[in-house]
Amino acid sequence: MPGKRKSTTELEYPMRHTFDSCVSKRTGKPLAAYDCEYEAWSASDHASLFYGQDFTYYRCPQCQHWHLTPKERYTPSKPCEFCTDSDGETKELYSTKAGAEARAKIIGCENHIHLRVYECPYQTGWHLTKQ
Repeated sequence: MPGKRKSTTELEYPMRHTFDSCVSKRTGKPLAAYDCEYEAWSASDHASLFYGQDFTYYRCPQCQHWHLTPKERYTPSKPCEFCTDSDGETKELYSTKAGAEARAKIIGCENHIHLRVYECPYQTGWHLTKQ
């Protein structure tokens, strides 16, 4: 029989993987990774219903797969091409001040660190600093 159709249960529970390179900063456990945007969308929809909170998905720059996150924790960023922190590590660049402030609040609550938000002097975006 040409073109076997997936059953409903297969569509509701997309294929997921885990990679050692992608771990939760909050729990330290490997993140579920999805091969395509549709699988991530389907999984985020299922997780939203199952856990009773809104989830979203994003493309990971490390593994090139898709991960899920609660919407309230989603603060999109990318590595800044110019700025480094006091340890010489590349700083994250947040596209909006509100996104940077939300990430600073999350880090503050979880790690008891006060962070300040400031505008990147070289690119359009915002950084976090302890100073």
